[in-house]
Amino acid sequence: MVADFKYIVFWWLTIFLIGSLSLPLIFTVFRDFYDKGYIFSKIAGIAILTYIIFVLGIFKFLPFSSSSIFFILFFVLLANILYLSKKDNFAKFKKDLLLHHRQIISQELAFFGVLTLWSFIRGHSPDIDNLEKFMDWGFVNSVLRSTFMPPADMWYSGEPINYYYFGHLIFGVLTKISGIDSAITYNLSIATVCALTFVSGFSITSNLVVHFNVFKAVIKKKLDVRNIRLKQAVLAGVFSAFLLTFGGNFHAVYKIIKLDISQNNGRFVLTKDALNQAANSYWYPDATRFIGFDPDIKDKTIHEFPLYSFVVADLHGHMNDIPVILFFIAFLFAFSLSPVKAPSWKLIVPSGLILSIAFMTNAWDFFVYGLTFAVCLFFIHLHHTDFYQAIRSILINGFLTVLCWYLFTLPFTLNFIPMADGVRLVDYRTPFYQLFVLYGGFWLICLPLLGYFFYRFLKDRSFIKKMIPSDVIALALILVATLLVLLPEIIYLKDIYIYEHRRANTMFKLVYQAFILYSLVAGYAVYRLSASIRPRMIKFLYKVIVLIVFTSHLIYPFFAIKSAYGSLSSYKGLYGLGFLKTAHPDSFEAVKWINANISGQPVILEAAGDSYTYYNHISAATGVPTVLGWLVHEWLWHGGQKDPNSSKYLNKLDCGDPCSVRGPDVQRIYESQDVVEVRSLLQKYNVDYVFVGDKELEKYQSLNVDVISGLSQIVFESGKTKLYKITK
Repeated sequence: MVADFKYIVFWWLTIFLIGSLSLPLIFTVFRDFYDKGYIFSKIAGIAILTYIIFVLGIFKFLPFSSSSIFFILFFVLLANILYLSKKDNFAKFKKDLLLHHRQIISQELAFFGVLTLWSFIRGHSPDIDNLEKFMDWGFVNSVLRSTFMPPADMWYSGEPINYYYFGHLIFGVLTKISGIDSAITYNLSIATVCALTFVSGFSITSNLVVHFNVFKAVIKKKLDVRNIRLKQAVLAGVFSAFLLTFGGNFHAVYKIIKLDISQNNGRFVLTKDALNQAANSYWYPDATRFIGFDPDIKDKTIHEFPLYSFVVADLHGHMNDIPVILFFIAFLFAFSLSPVKAPSWKLIVPSGLILSIAFMTNAWDFFVYGLTFAVCLFFIHLHHTDFYQAIRSILINGFLTVLCWYLFTLPFTLNFIPMADGVRLVDYRTPFYQLFVLYGGFWLICLPLLGYFFYRFLKDRSFIKKMIPSDVIALALILVATLLVLLPEIIYLKDIYIYEHRRANTMFKLVYQAFILYSLVAGYAVYRLSASIRPRMIKFLYKVIVLIVFTSHLIYPFFAIKSAYGSLSSYKGLYGLGFLKTAHPDSFEAVKWINANISGQPVILEAAGDSYTYYNHISAATGVPTVLGWLVHEWLWHGGQKDPNSSKYLNKLDCGDPCSVRGPDVQRIYESQDVVEVRSLLQKYNVDYVFVGDKELEKYQSLNVDVISGLSQIVFESGKTKLYKITK
């Protein structure tokens, strides 16, 4: 751990410096936040820098290099100097820093602490070798080798990545600046998202509480520092931050109770043995694979949440986008604290940009947070005007925001082909008890606040106009979160998943965000209801329920970490390529040689293999493209064609698109004894190198070593592994 600590510190310092350059902007946007929105300077700084690099790279104005990044940062620094050179601007900025230094320091320490904590946990299982890790790491490595955008698909040579890769580009930018090996920054990236999630969630919820107290004090004309009640705000923020970042659901408790009952002849008698057995036997993915996994039900779904993503450690779009969407929610709240106009360009342009970044990172989030934008905006405007004016404001601001989103995403969508196929009505619905196991905890905490608002509305029909901004945002987030849970029970988006998993992706992408929204409101709901409920018995009962929910949700990380990482007694370090050194030592040496000796992105041929296997580890570990990589993934990204006779998606390489040609072509290059045919195929795909390693020898039994040797020279050799450079 000591050896890795220098990487953690340098990585943190890189993020800190980029974030610092956006502080003047953030302090202006979040001027009404008690902490000035400090933590969002990191998210804004990194995201905007990456977007600038991306656009300049798309239009070939500036190559993707460390020099280019520092060149852009220099101009950002220059813009800050010019802005702060004005006496009033500098005085205000200095005052904000001095006045809020405690909040800034405490949030920076919290960010660094969680970054270090999760880096330590990842250090016990750092290998980049299962699930989607080859894909995610391959995207990052391809980005790092790219001269311009879009980055090349490392598993489909000659074509760009046809997926949501902006989050991978963000971490590619940080890797490029820091100069740290991507096999280390992969794990640091997971820890970074975890840390940003915790501190951002804390900031949003604590500011909701602060502004409730501020507005309440203004109404009572007793506004002073004591009325802000920072201690309560901090407690509420910590409550939400833990639920959001480290919380699970009732599933772990459900399994404990079920196991205990089965061991005690149908009676629930909680014993130490039952707890120990549950902890030792608990398989952490079960909490995300609960609905539809009964033996006789063929409607398997996915319902993940942030901690599961951090434990699994796939650097996937839905996880990469968490900081971006938290920034967007914070921005909407900041906007609600200011006078409302339609159109409001201070709302429209930033919202369009943030939603475009969210879309390019995880496309589903554009729909989810476009909906959140509309609902929040409706209640914000309804607070100041009548129903029809609120609708008018939504339509104007919404249309212009979508227009900005379209323009901001255009550089991405010019090279992107969607993979969906319309909306369908569901033919199976989830039993209520399963929904309650997953979301009942949030319902017990958040829905009473919704009920309280409704009760107040029944007593006073003008209540909505009297609602303070914190209530408006909380109401909007609860409604959207609940709708996101209910939608997969009504409709689903038809995609490449087979019928048995028809709702899987829709439920996954929607309820993941519902979990986030509920978590953000939870801390505020507890404080708001505790301050508003009058009968002591009801207040006491609510607090007991909250304590039970909080404890139940926080059981999951102990079970999940133990299940995935063991007892945390064997620290391996942050370097993620150790698995390759063990499983394929010659390939490990080849990866090191390629990264040290081959620049750019020439095509290296390797065996085309099934997804989620060790196949195509060379292209994933180096970012150098191969002709065809993981088959199902490439079928999704570049194939996935429909059968015209049945409107169903064809299987794997039978899809009738270029994938079905590339697979057999790769095999012929490795096995054909016809020199002319092999040379022609090598030229067809512009192959510069042919790799022969364990997986190639395993898959192609009739490997034509003599033919390949006759067309090339060996540039690397280790054991039976060879890398040939084509010369003829």
